[in-house]
Amino acid sequence: MAPMDEKRAIERATAEAFLAHYNREHGTSFRIVQHGDAPDIVASGNNGRRIQLEIVLTEDRAGDIQAVLGRSDSRSVDARPLKRGSSLADNVADSLIERLHGKMMKRYGANTALVIRDTSGVGWDWDLISNELKAKLSHMENPFDQGIWIVNRSKDQVFQIL
Repeated sequence: MAPMDEKRAIERATAEAFLAHYNREHGTSFRIVQHGDAPDIVASGNNGRRIQLEIVLTEDRAGDIQAVLGRSDSRSVDARPLKRGSSLADNVADSLIERLHGKMMKRYGANTALVIRDTSGVGWDWDLISNELKAKLSHMENPFDQGIWIVNRSKDQVFQIL
């Protein structure tokens, strides 16, 4: 079997963390059965029920993901000037909403959840702005009938946004 590329490895790790939390909270037994593209993950439970997961990553500022992966010619995370701070309620939330616009316009089919992986170096508490995110997303049609969720960077917390 060919080694997994970096994007797929991140998607799989995100899906595994989300499913572990989801299974604990809902008494289900979903496990990954397929890794694709739109949706990224298909999981199946012991009862034969399936759930699809579309995975997206956050960026506090444009270019953060490339910098974290060491793929930025213009900057590194360590070289970021101190004056370029981030605020969860401002630039971080705005960046997330911008990234979600394209996802919200697509149709992935029934039983699909959007799972967002927080890539920030800051341990954001997404519950603090969940109402603001809901309000910003309320004018868009939501194709994710299984909800919109955020998995924190350390993968030990999951926040439900919608």
